[in-house]
Amino acid sequence: MIKNIILVGSGSHVKKKIIPALKKKKKKIIKTFTSRDKLNEISNSNFNIKNLIYYISTPPKTHYLIAKALLKKKKNLIIEKPALLKIKDFKIIKKLVISNKKNIFIENLMYQFSKIFQKFHNYWEKNKKKVKKIEINFLIPSFFKIGFRSMSKDKYIILYDIGIYPVSLLNFLQINIKKIITISKYNKNKKMCHLKIFMKSSNLNLVINIGEEKKYYNNIILTNIDGSKIYFDKIFSGVATSKKILYYDKKKVLYKKIKFNDLNCFEKLFCFKSSYLKSLKFDSLKLLEKNLILLNKIKLKI
Repeated sequence: MIKNIILVGSGSHVKKKIIPALKKKKKKIIKTFTSRDKLNEISNSNFNIKNLIYYISTPPKTHYLIAKALLKKKKNLIIEKPALLKIKDFKIIKKLVISNKKNIFIENLMYQFSKIFQKFHNYWEKNKKKVKKIEINFLIPSFFKIGFRSMSKDKYIILYDIGIYPVSLLNFLQINIKKIITISKYNKNKKMCHLKIFMKSSNLNLVINIGEEKKYYNNIILTNIDGSKIYFDKIFSGVATSKKILYYDKKKVLYKKIKFNDLNCFEKLFCFKSSYLKSLKFDSLKLLEKNLILLNKIKLKI
């Protein structure tokens, strides 16, 4: 089990989500590095402590060099999404991860540990042949005022920072994308502030709607062949909160509603046994590669 953590990053996400989860589960924070600390300072930190994991939560563009340096030292890593931004960087990281047979390497897509994701996945596995459309909405108010986003010069930050959620979900479901069309909007700073992505697979229509919006949206809507719909609320939220699943018939009449309290996914992550986290390594690598390939395909269509 994870007992000791070194935090690499000290931004708002770490302060609001990671540190409270660690404290609640009584994990020991050995040291906190900031994104301003020098790379050799981080990679040469020598702590002779068992069950030690480095948790990387710096701006995404810094992840590659930090991960590369720590993997060369055979450290255990959990990296905030998006773990990497470039395929060429992934290839180098993959070699290092594979060469360290006993280490932990995970891109933290925390929503996959939630109750609502498990309920969604169970429904999908039983009914995927009946589904004709998947619509994924993730829209955040004041996106560009939050943490590193406020300082980022990357005009495609929305694609990688929010888009990683729907992209990783589609890849997790092993949906093979055949066609991509995008519609994008930009703000006065020439940053993309809204992106709508239309995709097709062999038997599915897919719509992804991401960006900055006045109201918060975080859901998946499945439309079945008979016209009925299922709405999964707050599916990408990793905090403990009330969630719901709504069932509508083909006449758009609500006939079933399930409400439940979901768990804190960050707390759950820090309670897994080390052996289980190690077992996730190769699946995490495969998903990371697929995500980067699809994100790059989408970017080329913008």
